[in-house]
Amino acid sequence: MLSLPSKAKVSGSQERRRPVFWDIGIAPVMWPALGFFLVFAIWEVVVRFSKLPEFILPSPIVVLEMVYEQRALLWEHSLVTLGEILVGFFLSIVVGFPIAVIIAFSRTLERMLYPLLVVSQAVPKVAVAPLFLIWFGFGQTLNALLALLVAVFPVIINSALGLTEINPDLVRLGRVMGGNSWRIFWKIRFQTALPSIFAGLKLSITLATIGAVVGELVAGQSGLGYLSQFAASQLQTIRTFACIAVLSFWGVVLFYCVVFIERLAIQWKPRATS
Repeated sequence: MLSLPSKAKVSGSQERRRPVFWDIGIAPVMWPALGFFLVFAIWEVVVRFSKLPEFILPSPIVVLEMVYEQRALLWEHSLVTLGEILVGFFLSIVVGFPIAVIIAFSRTLERMLYPLLVVSQAVPKVAVAPLFLIWFGFGQTLNALLALLVAVFPVIINSALGLTEINPDLVRLGRVMGGNSWRIFWKIRFQTALPSIFAGLKLSITLATIGAVVGELVAGQSGLGYLSQFAASQLQTIRTFACIAVLSFWGVVLFYCVVFIERLAIQWKPRATS
């Protein structure tokens, strides 16, 4: 008679096969770093073999040198852009999550609001920016509101999806155990919806970056988007690439900040293993 290995033995075997560096957290940093290294290596090879002039396509080494030389200027404009992104992102949470709750608990309001949300996303933000310029004038308020307009949609859609796609047996169990509507929402619906909510937040922080830069390109007086456009108008290609590189860096940092908060908030979610 064949006997299956016990759960403890299987688990121990899997633990022995798992690389040590995965447990200490090096792998999550190593693989993205390797990806960036490969992109930069291919970029450098293309520039060297094609012998393109720097005003068309500078090498990544030259761009990084420009970032270091202009670090004070880039830092000053980075603070402006980061402020606009974070304000737009937090406003998308404040505005988007209550709308998601309304949509999740009211079928009538869902049918009423969904077409309006789709229209708000279908209209190009570059077309809306001049109207915002008339209403709010130049400055960071315009850029933050454009970031809000772009970033709020995934917050609403993903949060509403997470709040509605729940096992009804859990809700019935909560009622049997004497839970009121608020406790059922907070302890069951909200906790179960957290993975979907954070999926929307990760999309939102990325789109907020795009919205803020669009505002700076249209009517900005400072920020990385404005600095990039100004450099391009002066045919300063290296400085333009430097602005794009710094903006990309901050986009990655903000994204992984949301990922870090997600891991702190969702302790029960199983993590992928090797």
